Amino acid sequence: MKKFKTFFAGIIAITGILISCNESDIELSNPNQLPLETFFKSSVELESAVTAGYAYLQDVGNYGRYQFYINDNIAGENYAAGNLEADKVQMINLQVDEANNGNNQYWQHNYQGIGRCNFVIENEVNFKNISASEISARLGEVRFLRALYYFNLVTKYGEIPLVLDLKTVPGGRPKSSISKIYEAIVTDLEFATTNLPTKENQEVGRATSGAAWALLGKVQLQNNNAAAAKTALANVTGYGLADNYRDNFTVEGEHNNESVFEVHYDESSGDGDSWNQDGRGNSETSFRAQEYSGWYNVKPSQALLDEFENGDSRYADSFYSIDASDNGTMTNTYNNGELTFISGGIGPDDNPAWRKYQNLDNRESETINSGINARVIRYADVLLMKAEAEIRSGGSESIALGYINEVRARPSVSLPPVVAVGTSAILDAIKHERWVELAGEQSRYLDLQRFDNFSYLMPIPNIELQGNTNL
Repeated sequence: MKKFKTFFAGIIAITGILISCNESDIELSNPNQLPLETFFKSSVELESAVTAGYAYLQDVGNYGRYQFYINDNIAGENYAAGNLEADKVQMINLQVDEANNGNNQYWQHNYQGIGRCNFVIENEVNFKNISASEISARLGEVRFLRALYYFNLVTKYGEIPLVLDLKTVPGGRPKSSISKIYEAIVTDLEFATTNLPTKENQEVGRATSGAAWALLGKVQLQNNNAAAAKTALANVTGYGLADNYRDNFTVEGEHNNESVFEVHYDESSGDGDSWNQDGRGNSETSFRAQEYSGWYNVKPSQALLDEFENGDSRYADSFYSIDASDNGTMTNTYNNGELTFISGGIGPDDNPAWRKYQNLDNRESETINSGINARVIRYADVLLMKAEAEIRSGGSESIALGYINEVRARPSVSLPPVVAVGTSAILDAIKHERWVELAGEQSRYLDLQRFDNFSYLMPIPNIELQGNTNL
């Protein structure tokens, strides 16, 4: 089965709609909830509760829509090409305000995901008729998810409320320090690495020990702890690079050997109420394809296009054009090669458009219902993080270069190895390789924070400020 569902009616009734850190929404009991004494009494019920924790990764505040807009626009990977809405233009201009719709939804859906995870963790005492090993594995899943939700938040806002339980705090929780947020994230991930099954022993689409180690390495790099990142990333084993780079961004290539963690989408599920997703499983599709190469609301920035080396086949795997001249590798045909992009047919200008995560390879036009999974972490990212952790922790230059060149040696890429000497030059090579390898994969924002001291953060949105008087 390609997907596992993120909605179970019973658990939604129990958890309610957990919103942000507003105490009136996230922590008070709901009189319409199913009583706990009748729940958590079987493996099926525990699985339902845990599965509900994944739902907010799918929704529009996250990988359904705003995860890619916030990261790609703020990081300078996009420019406004079409009728781009004002909240997304604010992101490109680094002028996001408290009323920004995407800002509000991003905050809300990540905190709602945290609320669902807290619900499971806090109710461990109520688990009955379930083996200890299964309990540990399920708790590993929600603690991985809670860590991911908090990592999304702390890297975009800095100091934020830290909610790790279901207790009520009059007025709402105040901000916690960035160090406290990272401490909580690391604690959750350390638990997850120990208790989650490996990829081979886990249901497709769920968190694994390899995903937990990889996310822990990413978190430690972002938290300026390269030595800890190196240790964590050394435990990401059993993965490899797909021979064909393009296979990482299609439905057919989902969960290949390079995949470490993906957010699931399924076009066959239909659109439901796509624009108003609320974690209730009403839609399991992404807007990415329609907005990036259907409506052409955004296109890849010239700075991103210029970063690619001549002859880098990842250029053609990532972008479409009206001709075959750009970079010597451009793809200008689509719909199984039956159609060719022409002037006026590739958005409001003739500049290259996004191909990565698009469906146009095998269809005439995009729709708002894309079933291509979002690759949150893949092994190429891990290799480049290994290179960065190695060099930042004072390790071997040759080992760091080996990781970079392993990515460049992918059969479909086959670029000459990087030759660099010294920490600064090798870090420059890593930064370059990450930008072209992970273009449009929501990586650049975090990379800019680490490599260029990029300090832009979004403001805490109105949805929180209106309900939390302690901010």
